[in-house]
Order: sequence, then structure tokens, then C-alpha cells
Amino acid sequence: MHHRIYNLLRKHDLIKKYSPEDVIEHLQRVSMLKIGEEWKISEIPKKSGEIIRALEIPIMQNNGS
Repeated sequence: MHHRIYNLLRKHDLIKKYSPEDVIEHLQRVSMLKIGEEWKISEIPKKSGEIIRALEIPIMQNNGS
């Protein structure tokens, strides 16, 4: 996982800005909630959202975050 994230950071020229550990820390802040029978993504913190968008990580966002 560490190498995949490292490669993503290199691909997007963000290796000087973030470490793989930074990315993992921010991704841990994203969680899924079960509401009734449906799973939804919790609100994504601003900084985590910025990293997700910068690395083009495909996370479906149903709440407009």
C-alpha cells in the first residue's frame, strides 16, 4: 500500500508536499455510515478532500463534500 501511494504521489508531482503516511492519515478520516439499508460516505474533511482530489482517488461522494 505504501508503494502504491508513493507512486501516486510521484505521478501527481506531490512527493515534496505529502508523504505516504500523510495520505494514509487523511484517508483514515473518511468513513462509511449505514443509514437504513444504504451505505454513505461520511463528511470528508477539507484537507482530506484536497488530497483525494489531487491524487484522483476514486471515492464516491454523495454528500457534496
